Amino acid sequence: MISHKYKCIFIEVPKTGSTSIRKILGYPIIPHLDLMQSKKEMINSFPYRNGYGILRRLDSLYKYVPLQLRNKITDNRFSNYFKFGFVRNPWDRVVSQYFRKEGIKMSKRISFEEFVKWIENSSDTSIHTSVHKNQLDWFTNEDGEVIADFIGKFERLNDDFEIARGKLGFNEGLLHANKSKIKRNHYTEYYNPKTSDIIAEKFKVDIEYFGYEFGK
Repeated sequence: MISHKYKCIFIEVPKTGSTSIRKILGYPIIPHLDLMQSKKEMINSFPYRNGYGILRRLDSLYKYVPLQLRNKITDNRFSNYFKFGFVRNPWDRVVSQYFRKEGIKMSKRISFEEFVKWIENSSDTSIHTSVHKNQLDWFTNEDGEVIADFIGKFERLNDDFEIARGKLGFNEGLLHANKSKIKRNHYTEYYNPKTSDIIAEKFKVDIEYFGYEFGK
């Protein structure tokens, strides 16, 4: 999501604590955009969208600014906005997706082993249709280069969020919103060697890039 108030772009990778951060930054017009999708959204996004008076009137006229000029403005804003997000241990994230309370509750439909096999054959990193095979994909440009300013980890969400908070200059602390009421065991207890290996292979890019290990 784009916050002109805090001059940042927050990348909402599903199941990484996004709801808690949206409580502070606000809610996006279009949720769960990656960095390049966010940049495209900025082209039509007036930087003072929540302004008053003349700013409100300029907002309504911004779409008529020539595209070449809007692209130039966007390049400058995109470069200067703090771009950040969070990732999560893939084994843990799959368990969280399985027990998700939003939408279709997969835990009430199929076994966890069946769910892992479904994930194995899916084309992306989320149970929603997307272009992201890996969590890393949310933070790269068209050439596969990481262009985020900061990528924190869900496992140390509070500490890493403090780093982002220091960059953005607001006082609100992080509260755990959208916390599942389902009491779960540690994610490792849902796997057997076969299903663990499936996730290791499926998300090996994230595991290697972010240094994740099973059980840690």
